[in-house]
Amino acid sequence: MIRGKCPLCGREFEGTDLGSLPHFPFCSERCRMIDLGRWVEGAYTIPGAPTSALPSDELDEETDE
Repeated sequence: MIRGKCPLCGREFEGTDLGSLPHFPFCSERCRMIDLGRWVEGAYTIPGAPTSALPSDELDEETDE
Protein backbone atom coordinates (compact mmCIF):
# COMPACT_ATOMS: atom_id res chain seq x y z
CA MET A 1 0.00 0.00 0.00
CA ILE A 2 1.33 3.42 -0.98
CA ARG A 3 0.02 6.46 0.87
CA GLY A 4 0.98 10.00 0.15
CA LYS A 5 0.07 13.64 0.28
CA CYS A 6 0.03 15.78 -2.87
CA PRO A 7 2.92 18.28 -2.68
CA LEU A 8 0.79 20.88 -4.44
CA CYS A 9 -2.65 20.84 -2.81
CA GLY A 10 -2.04 18.63 0.24
CA ARG A 11 -4.77 16.13 -0.63
CA GLU A 12 -4.09 12.64 0.72
CA PHE A 13 -4.16 9.63 -1.62
CA GLU A 14 -3.41 5.94 -1.54
CA GLY A 15 -2.99 3.07 -3.95
CA THR A 16 -1.89 -0.52 -4.04
CA ASP A 17 1.18 0.20 -6.19
CA LEU A 18 2.65 2.90 -8.46
CA GLY A 19 0.64 1.51 -11.38
CA SER A 20 -2.55 2.49 -9.57
CA LEU A 21 -1.26 6.05 -9.03
CA PRO A 22 -0.74 7.44 -12.56
CA HIS A 23 -0.02 10.99 -11.35
CA PHE A 24 2.32 10.10 -8.47
CA PRO A 25 3.53 12.05 -6.50
CA PHE A 26 0.55 14.28 -7.29
CA CYS A 27 -3.09 13.48 -6.58
CA SER A 28 -4.38 14.37 -10.05
CA GLU A 29 -3.51 15.42 -13.59
CA ARG A 30 -4.50 18.98 -12.66
CA CYS A 31 -1.91 19.23 -9.86
CA ARG A 32 0.73 17.60 -12.06
CA MET A 33 0.15 20.14 -14.86
CA ILE A 34 0.16 23.11 -12.46
CA ASP A 35 3.55 21.96 -11.16
CA LEU A 36 4.88 21.53 -14.70
CA GLY A 37 3.70 25.04 -15.56
CA ARG A 38 5.57 26.43 -12.59
CA TRP A 39 8.78 24.73 -13.77
CA VAL A 40 8.33 26.09 -17.29
CA GLU A 41 7.69 29.62 -16.02
CA GLY A 42 10.82 29.47 -13.84
CA ALA A 43 8.94 29.72 -10.55
CA TYR A 44 11.20 27.12 -8.93
CA THR A 45 14.74 28.30 -8.32
CA ILE A 46 17.71 27.23 -6.27
CA PRO A 47 19.09 30.06 -4.13
CA GLY A 48 22.66 31.02 -4.82
CA ALA A 49 24.95 33.65 -6.19
CA PRO A 50 23.78 35.11 -9.49
CA THR A 51 25.60 33.92 -12.57
CA SER A 52 26.58 36.12 -15.46
CA ALA A 53 25.44 35.21 -18.93
CA LEU A 54 28.03 34.65 -21.63
CA PRO A 55 28.31 37.45 -24.19
CA SER A 56 26.52 36.54 -27.41
CA ASP A 57 29.78 36.19 -29.40
CA GLU A 58 31.03 33.56 -26.92
CA LEU A 59 27.75 31.67 -27.24
CA ASP A 60 28.16 31.58 -31.03
CA GLU A 61 31.69 30.18 -30.70
CA GLU A 62 30.51 27.38 -28.41
CA THR A 63 27.70 26.28 -30.74
CA ASP A 64 29.96 26.30 -33.84
CA GLU A 65 32.25 23.60 -32.44
